[in-house]
Amino acid sequence: MKHDKLAQMSQVTEAVYLAEFRKVQPLLQEETRLRGALARLNEQADSERKALATDMPMQTIGADLLWQAWLVRSRKQLNIELSQVLAKKSVVMERIRLAFGRRNAVQAMSDRFITDRAIAQRKKQFERLLQNHSDG
Repeated sequence: MKHDKLAQMSQVTEAVYLAEFRKVQPLLQEETRLRGALARLNEQADSERKALATDMPMQTIGADLLWQAWLVRSRKQLNIELSQVLAKKSVVMERIRLAFGRRNAVQAMSDRFITDRAIAQRKKQFERLLQNHSDG
């Protein structure tokens, strides 16, 4: 394979890898946002649970049950959204792994080509030196 082809392949595989890598950034940000929202919800639930345990008027009117129902719905919705993001992230990460592997394979082929070419050039130079030395 010619070096120009390897250089072109290297550029293409690098571009594909970077394009796939860019796709995961918004998913990572969304995952972080959702995990943060779940953590805040859990902190809020702990805090409210302690407050409602001692607030008899709120228990009497059923506010504690309404709170629990809202908490369950909110946690469920956040977990559904997080699951969807993680599923998308899994698909994109697999594409990144494939693109990374292709990029590395092409880079290894290019490196090998350059090394083989350098060895061949040195061998030719050495043979010329031997030829010149034997002629002289």
